Amino acid sequence: MKYIKSFLSLLLLLCGLGVFAQERPQYAISLIPDSLRKNVNSVIREQSDIIVLKKPGKGKQTVKKVVSVFNDKAEDELVFHEYFDQFHKIDDIEINIYDEKGKYLKRSRKKDLQTQSVGDGMSLLTDTKVIFAPLTTDKYPVTIEIFYEINFEGLLEFDDFYPQTTEQSIISKTYSITTEGDNKVRYKNYRCDLSPKVKAEGNLTTLSWEVKNVSPFEHEPGSAKEDVPRVQISPTYFEMDDYPGNMSSWNSFGKWGLSLNDKINKIPEKSIPYYRDLVKNAKTDREKIAILYKHLQDNYRYVSIQLGIGGNRPFPAEFVEKKKYGDCKALSNFMYAMLDAVNIRSHYTIINAGYNSMPVTPDFPQDVFNHIILCVPLPKEKDTVWLECTSRTQPFGKLGNFTENRYGLLVTENGGVLAATPRSKAEDNVLHTNCFINLAENGSGTVKIDINHTGEFTDISNFIMESDDQQKKYYLINRVGFKLPDDIQVSKKTKPGSNDYILHYDMSFEKIPEFSAGSKHFLNSRIYKFWNKALPKSENRKNDYYLEFPMIKTDSTIYQLPEGFIVDNLPKAASLKYALGNYQSSYSYDASKRQIITYCRIELNDHIIPAARYQEAVKFFSDVISELQQKIVVKKE
Repeated sequence: MKYIKSFLSLLLLLCGLGVFAQERPQYAISLIPDSLRKNVNSVIREQSDIIVLKKPGKGKQTVKKVVSVFNDKAEDELVFHEYFDQFHKIDDIEINIYDEKGKYLKRSRKKDLQTQSVGDGMSLLTDTKVIFAPLTTDKYPVTIEIFYEINFEGLLEFDDFYPQTTEQSIISKTYSITTEGDNKVRYKNYRCDLSPKVKAEGNLTTLSWEVKNVSPFEHEPGSAKEDVPRVQISPTYFEMDDYPGNMSSWNSFGKWGLSLNDKINKIPEKSIPYYRDLVKNAKTDREKIAILYKHLQDNYRYVSIQLGIGGNRPFPAEFVEKKKYGDCKALSNFMYAMLDAVNIRSHYTIINAGYNSMPVTPDFPQDVFNHIILCVPLPKEKDTVWLECTSRTQPFGKLGNFTENRYGLLVTENGGVLAATPRSKAEDNVLHTNCFINLAENGSGTVKIDINHTGEFTDISNFIMESDDQQKKYYLINRVGFKLPDDIQVSKKTKPGSNDYILHYDMSFEKIPEFSAGSKHFLNSRIYKFWNKALPKSENRKNDYYLEFPMIKTDSTIYQLPEGFIVDNLPKAASLKYALGNYQSSYSYDASKRQIITYCRIELNDHIIPAARYQEAVKFFSDVISELQQKIVVKKE
């Protein structure tokens, strides 16, 4: 009887577990409030992140996420992925899928998932891997339930807490961090007003944030990627690979960077005479820097290597000198070492890169950096030289939109110092286009174009030249806005005594006019779309809008008319302005040469359009596009 009772108890338990594993009536879609289902593609039913650190850099994160997916627009939610390396180990993954009523459909465990190395196309070697599972469904809506743990053996930074997401509402979301002793969790609100609950228990302190029943955050196109509501969260103390650090100030964080570079930022003694000989004829420190920077660009290439703490620590200068390659950390460290060899002081500089990256928060030290450059102060010349050490084509002393207009953390001998990088200038990024169009009587014709370029436009020109024929055509048609040519040849015209070049196009077209009517041809003022970026309309813009870079663009186009043709109509000249830019155009006709000459110029002095000036900018760009759409009309006499 005892055994029968035990068997029945076990049977009941197993049946109960089966029901529990297969049914989640609380996940029924019908239980989601209508107010949270409106205008969204998915809803977070429940999400919790619990981080417990018993000592700096060592601990565990437990994650649970339940999200209901309504359609394929939220298909990203159907792909589970998490990155791991020697400092982050993923354990106990379980993924369950439920139907519209909360009925169990499918389960995946860690053994069912796929794992592969992570590459960015430029990394020679990396120990970062991703574990992932593409989940499938033949019917929406579905609910995904995910559990997993991350064990930390080194932790530099916490994730921020995002109380809102785009196109997704939230029923419940919590985030908590437990630390011990004086390792205080630091936090700062950005575009939100949240206070954590604080719980002290013995030597442990827990901070937790929670939101409930939250509507989606409206993403405004063109915004900076970090310009979203969030709680910025960072540790006071941290540790990576037995390198302890303090992030309570920029100065202390810079000291950690200094400890990583110690003893690996020197050129071997036997090599020092070589570098000194390179600069022996230079008259100023600036000339010496330029010579060594050119030596770097001519002889070393960018290759990313991310191994262990190598994601934060550069490879030694001696390694780079021997191998002739390195990543941004290694090449910047090597440039530092070359300058040190000729007695020029510089600063390894940590920075967040990307044209639409916001500056770091000056009063909140946090590791949001992803790139390294070099800062070289010149006290005698009262100047500073900034060097992008990963590019073989970047002009000396120019950073470009990748790292300008923000703060970099200079790693000095006394610790970290936050310093502003230069502001982008329109005159640094110039594109001059000269176009000659030979129009035939039947509307066909040939086109010759010369393009002079500087700054960011040179990077674009280099990209075009390095692409294959199909990529060239795709870029010129879909990005630049050329009419589809029947034939195109792209080449370089070298400039004597200079590394610069003119980008040259030869094109032929069966039909150049936009359309024809009788003996009249209706021509666009240019063979391509000189400017076609209209800003999205917004009644109450809250975020700044980011263009790629400030610039000056000009176009001079000559239409050579066929024998017997004259001008029937020319557009009127235009002059348009707004606070951060201007546009001019002109049109003329030389009857003796049968040539129409068009000219236009746009200047944008800042690539960041403040939200307060957004409506003004919308009108400006709309007016520019309207002006450019005017037609030239020619006819046969």
